[in-house]
Amino acid sequence: MTLDQVTEMVAHMIGIFHLDTEDQRLRDEYASFRALDVKSPDIDPVSPISFAFTSPYELGDFAPRLAYADSPPPAPPLEPLWPNRPYFENPVQIGIAAPADLPVVKALYTQPISGGAAPAFRLEPPGAVAVVTLQMAVLFDDDIILMGDGLTTFVDPAVYLEALGAYHAHAEGVTAGLGADALMPGPNAQASAIHLHSLIGAFDGSQMATTSEHTAHGAQAFGTVQNGEAATDLVRLDDVMPAYLKAKAGRDGDEEGAAAPDPFAGLAKSDAPLPYRPDIDAHNLVVAGGNSMVNQVAINSAWLDAPVIAVMGDVIHLNAIMQTNLMVQHTAGAAGGVMPSASINSAAMSVASSLAPEEGDEPDGSGAPTLPSNWAVTRIEGDLIALNHVSQYSFQTDHDRAEITFGSSDLFLGLGDNTIVNLTTLSQLGFGYDLIIVGGAMITVNWIDQVNVLLDNDAITYSGAGILAGVRAGDNLLFNGAQITGIGLDQYGEMSAPFAAAGESLAAGGTTIDADVARDSLFEGVDLLRVLYIEGDLTTVNWLEQTNVLGDSDQVHQALGEFQTATGAAAEIITGSNALINLASITQFGTDSAVMVGGEVYDDALLYQAELIDTDADPLGTQMPPLTPGAVAFLADGMLEPDLPQLDTAITPTPAEGHASPDLMQTMLA
Repeated sequence: MTLDQVTEMVAHMIGIFHLDTEDQRLRDEYASFRALDVKSPDIDPVSPISFAFTSPYELGDFAPRLAYADSPPPAPPLEPLWPNRPYFENPVQIGIAAPADLPVVKALYTQPISGGAAPAFRLEPPGAVAVVTLQMAVLFDDDIILMGDGLTTFVDPAVYLEALGAYHAHAEGVTAGLGADALMPGPNAQASAIHLHSLIGAFDGSQMATTSEHTAHGAQAFGTVQNGEAATDLVRLDDVMPAYLKAKAGRDGDEEGAAAPDPFAGLAKSDAPLPYRPDIDAHNLVVAGGNSMVNQVAINSAWLDAPVIAVMGDVIHLNAIMQTNLMVQHTAGAAGGVMPSASINSAAMSVASSLAPEEGDEPDGSGAPTLPSNWAVTRIEGDLIALNHVSQYSFQTDHDRAEITFGSSDLFLGLGDNTIVNLTTLSQLGFGYDLIIVGGAMITVNWIDQVNVLLDNDAITYSGAGILAGVRAGDNLLFNGAQITGIGLDQYGEMSAPFAAAGESLAAGGTTIDADVARDSLFEGVDLLRVLYIEGDLTTVNWLEQTNVLGDSDQVHQALGEFQTATGAAAEIITGSNALINLASITQFGTDSAVMVGGEVYDDALLYQAELIDTDADPLGTQMPPLTPGAVAFLADGMLEPDLPQLDTAITPTPAEGHASPDLMQTMLA
């Protein structure tokens, strides 16, 4: 529209006022606006400048693999090829014409006398190895969920936590005083190893009436043993896994790798992963258990060995496997839904020759034996150590408290289903010699200690009319699997005089060995003899500790009346199906050795398997010993009462865990 004269004047005045305001504020827009009114200065065009230059260098092509090469270090001074041997100086004139003003040059060289020894060779000594791995996993998953009126009274999880700590202390005390921690490399290593040998020889189990145990020493400890009985093969872990965990992994007892059908078929799809549920008719599932704890160690060592070993001191060789399972499992109100659990201790200890059986005709031995013509000696001042210490510890509590009301829609409630894994794998490749001379002792210890502790005291209650069904309690697995394998047989014998003299000479500062040692018949077929001398002890320790501790005491209250009346179906509640697994293997690769010993030989092996079981039903693969009256008074106070009808009452704890003393067997031992 058009403006009248007065309005237009006012608008122009406001615009001028606005421009003045912007000018005072030094706005960027105003400065650019005013710049249009400023006349541009006269700028002469830039005159180009041309120039030329030359260079004596030319840029080469791209060289991606070009590497800087520093000047090599100065060469070591030349030494006679045959040290400590007579030599003479033979002046020889250079056979070329030289100017008269230059002197005659003399060339000097050394030459051995007929029958000289082998030339000197440089041999690198091995290095020490020390690997210490500590793995710890701690998880507290004590859930509480109230879907009803919230009037259910639950027991404080601290009660179960205190009991779990007491059971753990008791399991550790079964083999108290017997551990490889007393053996540490150092000046007292030999004395500590001999003391540990005496402890192993004297150990005869815990002698507790409530413990089912198996102890074997020496040659009886070798072979495959499962729960104290000889076995042909090690049990497969997949065959004994709890049903829930097996189905969760997509396996069942009939078909390997069979996947469970999708219980959410037909529902709206989502990018988020769906929780696992087995195919049940009710389509209502509460998982308060289903926990898995795994400790796994594998050590493969080929560090140091020789076909001939001369030990001036003692030889201590110890193998030990100790396995302990402690299970306390009671379920109140399961209405016959307690499934059997499994406690398995599986161990294998073996040693085999490194020589493959020869095929074809045996050599006739008519040819002359080939003995070393050259030898090289390297030495280590002090001790040579190879230490592998792995400690794995897992602790978890899953004391769930749930007040559940099912409706007409499907429900999946995951209160457990946790997974803890500690994994260590070590591979060591070292050195091989033809002869090792040890000035001190040779100590070899392979030690595996495995402990599983499970507390699974569940309480299931319900309210309303109907029968509580679909409860799956128990079905727990405690599994210890250990294996010690040695490749290479050691044959012990007395020290011969030439080797003893060689050890004394090297201990006194000698740098080589005599020909009568180097050309011994033990080295037939060797051309260049490689010799390692260790001034101190040769110590090899593989020390593995694995511990799983799980508390899964669940308290579940379920409202049945309206749910069963409306749907006619029953829900499924899983309070067990836990798996505690320890897996350990030590494999030493070497060669068959003839070991000459100047001192004593301490060679022993120990296999100990123990089970402390207190359950509603006999676990698979165990032999439950009768409990003593004192143990019953402690473990079963309130646990062995008959099941009462489930009413609208508060869940009450099992008193055994409420007043546990630190010494679980104090009453019996008294």
